[in-house]
Amino acid sequence: MNRIDVKYRGYLAAMIGTVEESFDAYDVEDLLRSLRKRYSRDAEKAARAMLITVNGESINLLRRYKTTLSTGDKVGFFPICAGG
Repeated sequence: MNRIDVKYRGYLAAMIGTVEESFDAYDVEDLLRSLRKRYSRDAEKAARAMLITVNGESINLLRRYKTTLSTGDKVGFFPICAGG
């Protein structure tokens, strides 16, 4: 497993009560499963609805949930905002 740093923003941070922590995870899907185990199914669902980045790059530009994580990677969960 790889030790990664995770930062939360918005409603997910409020839901779980922290803005930063570390996890051991192989890929983004593994990290999301760990969130469910540590917090709840609702936390995992909220995380999946957010913009997820690995080292500042959206997982949508990488391999989505199969994006492999390495020790020291920074994963961020950000609310998706729209305006006009």
